[in-house]
Amino acid sequence: MEKRERAVISGEIKAILKNVSRTLYLSVNILPEPVRTSMGMGYLLCRVMDTVADSPSIKAAEKLELLALMRGLHKPASAAEAEKKAAALAEGAQTPGEKELLLKLGKILALYARVQEHDKKLFSELLDAVASGMEMDLRSFPGGEPAALKTPQDLERYCALIGGAPGVFWARLYREAIKRSTRVEHSFPSERDAEMIGSALQMTNILKDMAADLRIGRCYLPQSDLDNSNLKPRDLLQPQNMPRLWEISARWIAWAVDRLDQSEAFLTAIPKTELALRAAVIWPVYWAMDTLEQVAHSNLLDPADRPRIGRGRVYTTIAATPPLLLSNTAFARGYRFRRETLIVSINRGRF
Repeated sequence: MEKRERAVISGEIKAILKNVSRTLYLSVNILPEPVRTSMGMGYLLCRVMDTVADSPSIKAAEKLELLALMRGLHKPASAAEAEKKAAALAEGAQTPGEKELLLKLGKILALYARVQEHDKKLFSELLDAVASGMEMDLRSFPGGEPAALKTPQDLERYCALIGGAPGVFWARLYREAIKRSTRVEHSFPSERDAEMIGSALQMTNILKDMAADLRIGRCYLPQSDLDNSNLKPRDLLQPQNMPRLWEISARWIAWAVDRLDQSEAFLTAIPKTELALRAAVIWPVYWAMDTLEQVAHSNLLDPADRPRIGRGRVYTTIAATPPLLLSNTAFARGYRFRRETLIVSINRGRF
């Protein structure tokens, strides 16, 4: 693909991404090409599926149809049908940004069609895994009264599909970028580490969005965990039950932290000359740890107490980045400080 053509694609992807996810836009925007375009496009294609899967006004059969079409984007007929289907479902989107995303799927797919064939294999593997996770959503949560996943293994598999597979996609893009920029033998970022980090990021999303998910019938915490505390999914609609849920949520916070611990090795495997690649690892990891700290101090069952980090915290992290880019030790120091603070919060318990 010519440099000028890639610049056009990158600009289109950035314009759409900015209206859908501000923090991801910040992380993707600093990446070098061609990683920037591939990361942005991969996220937007997954976000199209997520938008449809999460829309309560769209019927399950229509959701499954779109997921199947997105799996087949390498086929022109499937791509054309996916564009029409997404446009028809746009009115069911929950936010103006998501509606715009569905209406612009055709533009995204026009850009995707210009991706080289050998690169489309990465996208196909990503879309297949994420679609499988969303199909798991549709099977597990029929709607109405909240239902729960059955076992911890179900939740771990869900996180691996929705978060881990994008992590592997991320690692493969980084590997190719590093190969292009250095001729020395290098220990490339581990796909396994990336899968674990991606799974942890998904768990962070699950915990912070718990109250909202419960109100659309989804309880990602396993029923076997709830049984140990004599809880039913419907009990979690009552914010006063948070003390009974605390031990379970604390255990899954710790699960996420154990996997985020792989970020030190992952960052170390990225050469210090690749400043943008390193920053795009540091930011989401630090933001996830900061969010988990908020999770540890929030009533996860109260929609009015949704854990989140403020815009000021986001930009403070960005401003503090330069010393971390050239020092793995500096990154580890900041990460471990967050980790120790979080573990203290978990051990103290709020409820």
